[in-house]
Amino acid sequence: MNTLNRRLYEDPLKKGSVIVSGLEEVTVHTKNEIYNIMEKGSMKRQTASTLMNAQSSRSHTVFSITVHIKENSIDGEELLKTGKLNLVDLAGSENIGRSGAENKRAREAGNINQSLLTLGRVITSLVERTPHIPYRESKLTRLLQESLGGRTKTSIIATVSPAAINLEETLSTLEYAHRARNITNRPEINQKLSKKTLIKE
Repeated sequence: MNTLNRRLYEDPLKKGSVIVSGLEEVTVHTKNEIYNIMEKGSMKRQTASTLMNAQSSRSHTVFSITVHIKENSIDGEELLKTGKLNLVDLAGSENIGRSGAENKRAREAGNINQSLLTLGRVITSLVERTPHIPYRESKLTRLLQESLGGRTKTSIIATVSPAAINLEETLSTLEYAHRARNITNRPEINQKLSKKTLIKE
């Protein structure tokens, strides 16, 4: 997904949620349908060859799955549980000089690095519990606002290189992950009475 040319705006029905203009929400019923959509999304990822990576990611990727489950309570009321899973693959921070990126590639790397810096500031603010969290400073952090410091469970997988030449990037990534693991979330079950039950009442 390329959000540089897409408008983000607040979801009026869900506080803290963001809607990306022009994106399509697809209803699926089987895991194979989900895999097919993920494959299509993966094919649209922006990659390019640099001196450091033959298939360097030129964008972050966000794949969101919303799950609705209907259950009946002990009292016979129909409950609707809603859950959202955000799968996020962040493009790595890039040393423009070492990667040999020029012109368009250098601008892409600059945008990636800037969004990662903002994400780092958001993580630091959440850990230090500052009054203002700078979610709005980048489109990436606005998209991830629900997944950071809220009512969700968040898992972060940091990938590093064992090569000595990449020591600086490895240390930076480990520091990033160390700060992120100190974010405190308070997961809650998101359930409410279904429209059918509310109409009956």
